[in-house]
Amino acid sequence: MNTIECFFGILTRQALTQSVQRSKKDLKDFLLRYLKKYSQNPTPFTWTKGPEHFQRIIEATKEYQAAHPKQPIQSSPSNAKPRLIL
Repeated sequence: MNTIECFFGILTRQALTQSVQRSKKDLKDFLLRYLKKYSQNPTPFTWTKGPEHFQRIIEATKEYQAAHPKQPIQSSPSNAKPRLIL
């Protein structure tokens, strides 16, 4: 996960889930206030999961994909009309 995704996760947990803005201007003002407050006490990002954790996720994903291969998409002739199924 990159730093931008981490920041938006923090923004969502700390601010957006607890607020309601009625207009784009309100949202913009809210975000600018949040960023100003957030920037007053900056701290470096610290990873809480080691590379072993991510390696386990990668291996589990590979195992799942091997056990559940994607089925090829059936293509229809270019002149075929779409059917409406009710």
